[in-house]
Amino acid sequence: MGAKTVHEVEYKYEVGPAFSAPAWDRLAGVAEVTAPRTVTLDAVYYDSDDLRLARNQITLRRRTGGHDAGWHLKLPVRSDERLEVQRPLNDSAVPPGDLADLVLIHVRPSDLRPIAKITTERTVWRLRDAGGRDLVEIADDQVHSATFGSTTELQAWREIETELIGDTDPKILDLAGRTLIEAGAAPAGDASKLARVLGTSPRPTSTDRGRTRLRGRSPAGAVIRAYLVSQVDALVEADPRVRLDEPDSVHRMRVACRRLRSTLRTFAPLFDPDVAEDLAGRLRDLASALSGSRDREVMLEHLTAELAALPADLVVGPVAEHIAGQLTADLARSREETLAALRAESYLRLVTDLRAFVTTPYEGAAARPARDVLLPLAHRAGHKLARRVTAIEATPPGPARDLLYHQARKQAKQVRYAAEALVPLYGTDALAVAAFAEQAQNLLGDHQDAIVATGLLRRWAAQVSHERDGDPLTYGVLLGIQISRLRAAERDFAALWSQLRRSPVRRWLR
Repeated sequence: MGAKTVHEVEYKYEVGPAFSAPAWDRLAGVAEVTAPRTVTLDAVYYDSDDLRLARNQITLRRRTGGHDAGWHLKLPVRSDERLEVQRPLNDSAVPPGDLADLVLIHVRPSDLRPIAKITTERTVWRLRDAGGRDLVEIADDQVHSATFGSTTELQAWREIETELIGDTDPKILDLAGRTLIEAGAAPAGDASKLARVLGTSPRPTSTDRGRTRLRGRSPAGAVIRAYLVSQVDALVEADPRVRLDEPDSVHRMRVACRRLRSTLRTFAPLFDPDVAEDLAGRLRDLASALSGSRDREVMLEHLTAELAALPADLVVGPVAEHIAGQLTADLARSREETLAALRAESYLRLVTDLRAFVTTPYEGAAARPARDVLLPLAHRAGHKLARRVTAIEATPPGPARDLLYHQARKQAKQVRYAAEALVPLYGTDALAVAAFAEQAQNLLGDHQDAIVATGLLRRWAAQVSHERDGDPLTYGVLLGIQISRLRAAERDFAALWSQLRRSPVRRWLR
């Protein structure tokens, strides 16, 4: 993509015109304060007319002045933490296509327009330790802003920012903050300068919406909606990370898809059947588009680690290069497929429809008390898992039983996600069920991964055998490891399942 990414941790404080900066060299751990440096920063911010980026705590700007002049996109991570994606400054007033792509889930490129300009007269100090290492940057900002549109609103204020540098211990920001407050500063009421200019509040997250305590008498729809909202949030938050190819981002998005789809199926009586089935099908298609990237990534890591652990005399030929070549090529193709899926109109419509779905009124079973409706539906998922395990126990080893293990794995996920959704009502009992189901899911996942790996290794061994001077020895060794891994997963799963006789989880699953 050519973009530079920066992890930003900063705190902001409001100060008056007469505020006097404290003596920073008295701060614990600070041995030196650099001479002040003043720079003028001019930033034009872009958003849709209805401020969809700002309401999701996202900022997109073109800034001149300072050492990092250019296009900046800031994505929320946690409170006071953001991921900043930077592109070099150019002469265009149109946001770069790759940055527009990162916010496509919120706003189309054609809808982006300048919404405000902020000019900052910034005076900067850096705090250093005894070794001369930069710890914190202190910025004293004199700010002037103007909104664009049918009317123009002007503001002016002063604020202090403290930003962590490198891998410095974040505790120093707390020390700096206490020093500022003792000197008369106050924590800023807005997360960013733009939020103050626009008067926008962040879009409520699932956590915010979950603060109303859910009880047994709460509508069943309210309990399940809270879980669905959290997973829509997770999907939306993962979207730009997948586009940036961040580690584990595809996995997080795929899990959000699975949780949403599983919840729609487990608690189907609460929803309009046609709408829920349509959404579940589209979520399945999205998860499938994400699966190739994730599955190949996991397989590459797994086989590379197992190969590295083999004695040198068992590694014959360029096995590592061959495996990496096969899976890396597949991974590149899968990534292109994933990005194509995320840029498709069908995906954008799915996200829009999911957001609308979680705001629909409660009707029918969804309006009844949660204690009367939800537990039997969760138990139904558990009973189905138990039937899958009984079928496994009655089936001899072979492809048919392997398929049953795979089906049991998917059912264990459904039990886990159902229990997670009911944690607000059933607390530690639901957590125990979710933990048990996760253990089962992981063991059955090991089983399925070993089956997939054996298929790949047999194919690669056959390819090598047909090559001149090829020796399939190492592939055979790896194949044996996979078969042992498969049998171990079966034994461990049987042992886990036998624990149900002594576990309170049993009533959810039998």
